Amino acid sequence: MGKSAVKVFIRTRPTSASSDHVRVEDKSVVVKLRKVDDGTVNNQLEKLSFKFEHILHGASQEQVFLQTAQEICDNSLMGYNGTVFAYGQTGSGKTYSMMGDTKSYDQRGVIPRALHYLFQEIEMREDREVTVRVSYLEIYNEELYDLLAENPGTADNLIIVEQNRSTFVKGLYQKPVANEEEALASFFEGESGRSVASHALNSNSSRSHVVFTVFLQTRSGADERVMSSKINFVDLAGSERTKKTNVDGQALKEAMYINKSLTFLEQTVHALSRKDAHIPFRQSKLTAVLRDSLGGNCKTVMIGNVWCEDQHLEECVSTLRFATRVKTLVTDFSINTSNDPTLLMRKYERQINDLKQELAMRNTLAGRARVSYEPMGDLEKMQLSESVKGFLKGDVALDSMPIESLQQVKEMFSQFKGLHEALEVAIATQSSNAAPAGEAAAGGAAAGLAKNEAGSAEVGDLGDAT
Repeated sequence: MGKSAVKVFIRTRPTSASSDHVRVEDKSVVVKLRKVDDGTVNNQLEKLSFKFEHILHGASQEQVFLQTAQEICDNSLMGYNGTVFAYGQTGSGKTYSMMGDTKSYDQRGVIPRALHYLFQEIEMREDREVTVRVSYLEIYNEELYDLLAENPGTADNLIIVEQNRSTFVKGLYQKPVANEEEALASFFEGESGRSVASHALNSNSSRSHVVFTVFLQTRSGADERVMSSKINFVDLAGSERTKKTNVDGQALKEAMYINKSLTFLEQTVHALSRKDAHIPFRQSKLTAVLRDSLGGNCKTVMIGNVWCEDQHLEECVSTLRFATRVKTLVTDFSINTSNDPTLLMRKYERQINDLKQELAMRNTLAGRARVSYEPMGDLEKMQLSESVKGFLKGDVALDSMPIESLQQVKEMFSQFKGLHEALEVAIATQSSNAAPAGEAAAGGAAAGLAKNEAGSAEVGDLGDAT
């Protein structure tokens, strides 16, 4: 088992106007804070500097995939779990980074490019058999929905389960896919059922968190060992300031749930970074689902999306601070291996046949008669039963008893046990039949004695009268 620090990349949204307060460098972002000059002493920091793995400033979709997700895909084919999640304010480009523009092939996001890369790698590995399944989970207003189910709106059977250092959603449909086309069709099918709405900052704002998961099972030749891994692609709904988005009604309710779940996510990250004794993973559905990604068996990458305009300076700093905390997290990772029951059974069957052949060869070399190591048939059991009965009667000598294999010895003990049980039943039956006869004889004797006593009394009376 190894340890891996969470890698954090910052992607900036292209803007038409440059900011006087944000300076982007190769691996850092420097933010010049607004300072109020009211004539009093102000010890507020003038600027903040944040360092990360890399700053994706003006990066193409292909560059984003290569920097953030390609290594995760390679590791998954070696049996490691991985997660790529996007975080940031609403309208900062999270969904564009993860999903891309469905109308343009060149503007595909991380998920379509990852599916293309995975199946391309699978085809190149001809010595391995890889089974791929996908699932699509939505967390909307703190409720779980299966976007690949026949009726996503009635997915009431979804339960978050923790088992063997792993977290999964019980009841979530894992759809088998044979190629890239089927995987993309499943992805777009789930994407079409996602909850979206329009507000002042984003005309196509995501109103829910979604987790698209790719499950891989890899077998190598006739080896019974199976490597199982998964990649979670997480597109979080953006944090909102309602005074900027101007939402009301249902959209306001959705914003409240989004902000609440993201607050719980920040609290969980805080607790993990401080190494608290208790980590509040169960505060929300989002933190429960991301338990493995934040502190379990997983290699995790975060894409922090920022909108570097002066009007969004506060949200930009908030995202950068959260990303800095995430950067301190360390996860444990290990290869997930198990044994294929079918292949394991075939292996054991081959071993048993080899051992039978070896025993037969040893018997031949030792000059012993041919011994069958197959299960005993009804005729063989009947013949052995007759031998056991003859041995008990004294008609068959001990040296003549067939004791050539362990199966015969076991069957012989079984026959002895059966005869013993039958004898016990016969003795119990005889005892129960003998009891009423004994009681009748005792009753007759008692009646005769009473009669004799009565006769003696009569003779005595007569003597007295005389």
